[in-house]
Amino acid sequence: MEAFGADCAVISRLWLNKGAHRVAARSDTRDPSISRPLFLSYANDALGPFRNMPKRASVFSLREDGEDPAKLSPVLTDWIAHRKISDILFLCLDHQAGEIDFLELHFGQNPEPGYKEAIEQIAPQLSETFQSRRAGLVTEALSRQTVATIRKTSIEVPILSTENPAGLTRAEWRVCVLVSRGISSQGIGAELGIGPATVRTHLKHIYSKTGLDNFHMLARRLVSVEEREALYGKLHQARA
Repeated sequence: MEAFGADCAVISRLWLNKGAHRVAARSDTRDPSISRPLFLSYANDALGPFRNMPKRASVFSLREDGEDPAKLSPVLTDWIAHRKISDILFLCLDHQAGEIDFLELHFGQNPEPGYKEAIEQIAPQLSETFQSRRAGLVTEALSRQTVATIRKTSIEVPILSTENPAGLTRAEWRVCVLVSRGISSQGIGAELGIGPATVRTHLKHIYSKTGLDNFHMLARRLVSVEEREALYGKLHQARA
């Protein structure tokens, strides 16, 4: 990753028939106590129609090939602003049977000149090396991520504690606060002035970060005594 001059990167798998994706491996050069680390893949948010038909070793630049920045999802816009991302490159490592594996590279405000051309030149070798990996390697990595998430959830660390253990964005945090107050997904949209699709996107990312499967599980967790104490403590500090 550092050889490419990227700030952070993930290898992710996208399932076209489910519209779902998971991160198999990630790396970040920033200190997590200073900047929010990269936990997610933004392939679904950034690629649009491209995600359905990339060729192996093809490279997609969010800045050069993406849509109008005004049309990007709030989740991706928030991430770009937080980390001051200049561009995100998506390299298709493999594409078969409705599954696409991406290498996703996030570049800061001052990427090296010719960074995209450099990635395009070595993309075929990277894709070939990835395809010759040991069978089942990514599946195993995804399984380990799932186990780690389950273990993290079983510890019962409050999602809304000051440490922000799930790495929620500001928008996701606000959604969780409203859920803790017993507000429905429709009510969240009305309260925050956002559409149903944006609410669903926020919730999808919250589920991924917390290891919870649905709105019912999230609501049950957030109305617990532990969560409410953690939230009130945070609000108390904010007033001080």
